[in-house]
Amino acid sequence: MLAYYVTIFLKGTAKGLFFPIWILHMSNNKISLFFIGILGTVLETVRFITEIPLGAFADKYGRKVSLFLSAFLYFIAFFLFSLGNTIYMFVFSVLIMGLADSFESGALEAWLADHLILKGKVDKLENELRKMYIILIAGSIIGAIFITYLYKMNTIMPFLVSAVLYLIATLITCIFVPESLPVSHNSNINKSIINKIKLSVSYVMSSKTLLLLSLAMFLFAIGFDGIERFYQTYLKYRKFNVFWISNIYIISAIFGLAFMFLQNMLINNKKNDLLIIGNLKISMFIILTVAIFINLNIISYLCLVSFFVLEVILRPYLQSYLNKFIDSEIRATTLSFFQFAEASGEILAGIGIGYFIKVLGISYGLFVSAVFILISGLAVFVLLFFERIY
Repeated sequence: MLAYYVTIFLKGTAKGLFFPIWILHMSNNKISLFFIGILGTVLETVRFITEIPLGAFADKYGRKVSLFLSAFLYFIAFFLFSLGNTIYMFVFSVLIMGLADSFESGALEAWLADHLILKGKVDKLENELRKMYIILIAGSIIGAIFITYLYKMNTIMPFLVSAVLYLIATLITCIFVPESLPVSHNSNINKSIINKIKLSVSYVMSSKTLLLLSLAMFLFAIGFDGIERFYQTYLKYRKFNVFWISNIYIISAIFGLAFMFLQNMLINNKKNDLLIIGNLKISMFIILTVAIFINLNIISYLCLVSFFVLEVILRPYLQSYLNKFIDSEIRATTLSFFQFAEASGEILAGIGIGYFIKVLGISYGLFVSAVFILISGLAVFVLLFFERIY
């Protein structure tokens, strides 16, 4: 597992170097904000189209090959982006980036879950998932810290370093990361990707638990992506300077790491994941509402930090709960189905929340995002209610 966690750290660092300034790089190359917005939609659309098919690819050919292809494609995308000085170069790199993300999204947690099953340590899944997120976020923080230094050396240096880190991750995955898809499922190699998609979709549709949870994830994605897209604009509207706006990610990530460390040390496995997920989402709605409508800027800022901390804490519980229901044969495909639901929500958020902000203003537009998160939390409580009945 060490090699797997090393690749997670390298990927986190690479993304921490890349994503905080990729829009700035395009803007410096005279790409309009309108077209940058279109590129973001292109990225989400590629994910939307390829999430489930590439999840099925991981179930058919293995999690290792999917993680390898993801890292290699990210290397190509980041390298091309660093050289980009035309619209066409940026479009091409974003298309490759979308494919890389889809190769990874279904296989990343599936590799870990199946590896623990093979080792007879499935009871440690939640703690290991939390450890994975801790390493990923720690890497992204380190990457974000070094951006300024590398950017001063050369404006494309952060992108080149991120590409090299992904190349190293590609080699480590190829040489040292073992395949975790159980040998008992190798007989399924003759099943087509289409059949695996059909099996996964029918499995989700036949399960009220998974279907309602996918709806909750779709609604949550609308709300969270709306906040993530426009919180910087909101902070600027509240007269915060660039330092506080740009560092909110690092501050919230550090607090998120601290909480997850405490969770791994103090929380046992005998708890209700759904109850925790529902409470976290309701808490996010309350905190966000306070941040939007309170007049004290410092309270608003702390609430936004807390909002992003709770989102980080939420992820391991959600992934742990999902993996309890999914068989290894269709694990990556089914996890990709939920990523597909999230991508759908993110595409809708870019259009819908932007429209609400235009019509209602920044504060009430963000409150609409908060309401979507509230409805998502209530859907989880409905699921919890039905589970207790049946």
